[in-house]
Amino acid sequence: MPGIPIMKVVLKHVKGLTFASRSQTGHWIMMDTRKDIGGHEGAPTPKELLLMSVGGCTAMDVASILTKMQQPFTDIQIEVKASMQEEAPKAITDIHIHYIITGNVDPERAERAIELSQDKYCSVSATLRPGVNITKSFEIKPDEVSS
Repeated sequence: MPGIPIMKVVLKHVKGLTFASRSQTGHWIMMDTRKDIGGHEGAPTPKELLLMSVGGCTAMDVASILTKMQQPFTDIQIEVKASMQEEAPKAITDIHIHYIITGNVDPERAERAIELSQDKYCSVSATLRPGVNITKSFEIKPDEVSS
């Protein structure tokens, strides 16, 4: 694959269904699963990591875009929910991303930042989108005034 950027991670068996994974940048993360199927429940499952990845990707985009738009947010939280097929392979079919933005942010600009993330910049959403229905919603909370 000349000229095509390649990403690589390495996984190492730890015990049972627990694995350690090292990214190409040298960071480690553990993966595990439920006890009833052989795991130890000591780390996120691969599906949980996938949801964390899509949330992290779009959160970083939205924070960056709002900053460039000079929208003064003080916090961004992302809630990601997924629905799966009932039968194996129990693939994720739908993902809903809810953005909770705190600060003096114009709702139209927040909506635009989210659209840009989902339609143009978030590579994780773009990778999932051909087979997964991704929906989104958002709310803006004012900064709490301390007395």
